[in-house]
Amino acid sequence: MDIVVQPPRTARVGQTMPGSIVVRLRTINADIDDAVADSTNLVAVAALVPGPNTPASVDPNALNSALAGRIFDSIHPFNDDEADGSIASMEMADPHGVGYMRFPELIIRQAGTYRIRITLIRIRNSATDPPVTSAGNGLAVHVVESNPIIVNGGGSSSNMAAYNGKYLVATY
Repeated sequence: MDIVVQPPRTARVGQTMPGSIVVRLRTINADIDDAVADSTNLVAVAALVPGPNTPASVDPNALNSALAGRIFDSIHPFNDDEADGSIASMEMADPHGVGYMRFPELIIRQAGTYRIRITLIRIRNSATDPPVTSAGNGLAVHVVESNPIIVNGGGSSSNMAAYNGKYLVATY
């Protein structure tokens, strides 16, 4: 698993980061069709982790509340309708490619330097098993982290919600 489209190097507190983080899932399995079939048993989740030399909180609860947007995704096959030219070219470049995950419209609500950690979670062992029904029963099978993102605070945001460290505050 690798991040093929990184987040921007900088972002503004409380504002949607432009673009999407795109993660590619690859396999070492000789039978690519088996790997693609197994990908329905996996889900990916994005989480915020402190970046290098940051005064940002290391408390997981604070970090979880500081990241918003689409933080969960399933594995999309490369031939998925959502794929565009850049996604399709990834399949050509890697014969072991299984699919991709997208994390658009992410918002970081606290200033600091962070990375986005993408964790691949196995939610069941086969398509015939029932999915995991309660939090904590999945199995993390792989993790990748983005390049650092410097999130700058201050300034005004037009018609956007800002985060003051504890509450979302509407600004106009």
